[in-house]
Amino acid sequence: MEKTTQRTVRLGFMVILAVTVFTVTVYLIGQKQDLFRQTIVVSVQFNNVNGLQAGNNVRFSGINVGTVVAVTILSDSVIEVKMRLRESVRPFIKKDAVASVGSDGLMGNMLVNISPGTPAAAPIENNDRLRAFSRIKTDDILQTLNMTNENAAMLTHNLLAVTEQIQHGEGTLTYLLYDSNLRLDLAGSIKNLRLAVHQTNTLLANVQHIVKQAEQGKGMVGWLLTDTTTAGQVAQTLAHLDRTSARLSQASDSLSSFVSRLNRDPGLVNALLRDTTIKTDFQKTLRNLNESSVKLNENMEAMRSNFLFRGYFKKKEKEAKKEQGNN
Repeated sequence: MEKTTQRTVRLGFMVILAVTVFTVTVYLIGQKQDLFRQTIVVSVQFNNVNGLQAGNNVRFSGINVGTVVAVTILSDSVIEVKMRLRESVRPFIKKDAVASVGSDGLMGNMLVNISPGTPAAAPIENNDRLRAFSRIKTDDILQTLNMTNENAAMLTHNLLAVTEQIQHGEGTLTYLLYDSNLRLDLAGSIKNLRLAVHQTNTLLANVQHIVKQAEQGKGMVGWLLTDTTTAGQVAQTLAHLDRTSARLSQASDSLSSFVSRLNRDPGLVNALLRDTTIKTDFQKTLRNLNESSVKLNENMEAMRSNFLFRGYFKKKEKEAKKEQGNN
């Protein structure tokens, strides 16, 4: 009888312990899965979930706020993820919040991270769909790193080849590094370039000063640009010059026509200009006329001295003086 009672007590104790453990386990699991809290369901669509499974955590700003309910393939490029979130965090998750797939640490389980939206946006509601942000795949990162390593190895090889050429004195770079004359020439060129830049800046400053004075009406250029009277006088002078130029052009045309007719006309003037014999005869004639004029003057003086004509010439002189007195 005593043994039966002990067995009954032990059995009851074991049953109570088993029920207690079961209850605690169910509570903990339900607490983790938010079975005993008021929740909402939201969804998000990804192109790649990187191994995300139902039951993984959902975090908002680093805090666990729910779990993944289901992962469903909708098409060859769209995967829908449904999440159960606590009602208490709903006011803080806005409709423009962004969801992305991440990992819990470097090698931890996959999870969904929800980034906060703008404060002015409205809170999410049950069965809303969040925007998705697809992160770079690990395979893509590894492929990029592999390519980067290959490029770095190639760059190192080329750099080593260039360094060996420099050490052996080969190539243009060695000439640039070790030629002192070239270094001096380069320094001189840089100095001349700086001097040219300085002179150019000085010239530009002077030009700006002249332009500023011209805009203010100072100096000859400013006076010519701003004085309306001078502008009118200049315009009038240009008009006179145009008329004078036209007249000169007409005179030149007339002179050209006269010369052309003179060349075509075998007249006296053309003969005088071109025939050397006529020129010589004309010169002789002029000399004879001069000599005849001199002789005529001598004869007139002789006639004045002659008593036969002396009275005649005196009479003429008196008449001439009388006319001058009347005038």
